[in-house]
Amino acid sequence: MTGFITKTSYQCDLVQVQKDLEYILSEYDWPKIDFEKKLPGNQLGITYRPNAADIILDASGSLYDKEKNQFVAKESDFTLWNPSTPSYTRKIIESLAEIENTKFGRIRFMRLMPKTGLSVHPDFEQRYHLALTTNKFAYFGEHIGEDIAAQCYHIPADGFFYKVDTTREHFVYNGGWEPRIHLVICEAK
Repeated sequence: MTGFITKTSYQCDLVQVQKDLEYILSEYDWPKIDFEKKLPGNQLGITYRPNAADIILDASGSLYDKEKNQFVAKESDFTLWNPSTPSYTRKIIESLAEIENTKFGRIRFMRLMPKTGLSVHPDFEQRYHLALTTNKFAYFGEHIGEDIAAQCYHIPADGFFYKVDTTREHFVYNGGWEPRIHLVICEAK
């Protein structure tokens, strides 16, 4: 695609990953957004830190506390697998790390509800995305500059992992009528 989004050569059995997510959802509900506690919703963590208070929510949100102006954790802290993670999903993630010669931190399923998005922001690390459920109006937007404010891309549900340089300013938007669900994997440096 571009330097912002790169299709990897690694393809998995998308139907099996979708079944694995269904299994996890038989044990856990999608977390709800809690604005008072500043907890993001619609994220199911499958890795977590030792001594995590909630293994599903531990991988959610940002690792940078803007109010305290400091990091609360590092990607490399997320060393434990949620015991409910089916073996196929775990195996493909471990294979991807080996193929891409990298290590992973937070790994989570992220759901973007219809007619919603995330504001423009950079992340501190690059991420891999596997689209499980999407629609033609679900976009990744890369902030470009003044003349062209953004370039939008769509990651298809084709079983391939896509590496996204989320260290660049970007946003996501789901303009469709159904949720967009991605498996999102953060690189750990």
